[in-house]
Amino acid sequence: MKFFLAPMQGLTGYIVRNAFHHHFDYIDKYYTPFIPAAKRMNAKIKRDIDPVNNDGITLIPQAMSIVADEVIDLHRQLAPYGYDEINVNLGCPSGTVVSKKRGSGILAYPDMLDSFLDELYTKADFPVSIKTRVGFNDDELWPELIEIYSKYPISELTVHPRVQKDFYKNTPRLDDFALAVQKINPDKTILCYNRDITDTGSFKALTDRFPDIDEIMVGRGLFANPALIAELTGVRMDKAELRERLKNWHDEILSGYLSIFSGEKDAIFRMKEIWAYMHGLFPDSEKLWKKIKKCQTLNDYQSIVRMAFDAF
Repeated sequence: MKFFLAPMQGLTGYIVRNAFHHHFDYIDKYYTPFIPAAKRMNAKIKRDIDPVNNDGITLIPQAMSIVADEVIDLHRQLAPYGYDEINVNLGCPSGTVVSKKRGSGILAYPDMLDSFLDELYTKADFPVSIKTRVGFNDDELWPELIEIYSKYPISELTVHPRVQKDFYKNTPRLDDFALAVQKINPDKTILCYNRDITDTGSFKALTDRFPDIDEIMVGRGLFANPALIAELTGVRMDKAELRERLKNWHDEILSGYLSIFSGEKDAIFRMKEIWAYMHGLFPDSEKLWKKIKKCQTLNDYQSIVRMAFDAF
């Protein structure tokens, strides 16, 4: 079984990727947060994809576009950095994205999707993988969408079995994923499952139903428990080891953020994004989370976190 870290805008940049790689090295592949392919890569994106900042990490750049030539041009920009594959985001549910028919917005227009993929796979001389949802307002079009995907030499198809309207709520539509398992030719396209793997129980339920699935992408579950993949693969660590790894993981991320942001408030804000998921690992988690949300200075933040790890 291979495990991937899902791209999460604002969360899975190179600082976080390196922290996982150094302290919870169970992730086989990482994806960048989406890159707007219609624009030239700016300094921030170049820093994020720079191989120097991703040493030892298998990283796939993700493009946000529904224009084949934009994806081709992004590949030209990325090639000097050593990247030979692009993942296309057809799953983002953000309103500002879908209003332009990008991300999961294109899923409401099967003919447009088909035309985009036809041009893209005709022109691309490099592997193109895709991350998708199963529809827009509902999943009525999913049978048509999966037939379209099955036509093309998609190197890897990651299916998040929710529709745009679900955002990140509601139960994953596993019958829709089952249709993908049925329709996608494994000799042509590798199928990857994404979403709601949070513990050994949810992992077992998925693999019991889909025993042939060999790739799983995890996002929020890994921020709620950075040791999740270790647990899923049978790696055992006592509480003292887990505490030490978590603290080192946290401290590396904080140090990285403090080094790239001009003010400590920006670094604290980013750390709060992580604690929104991770606080559940700690005693009195809701009380801890309230304290972290309220803190405004680095000294206050570090004091709260120190006490949290002491009580772990």
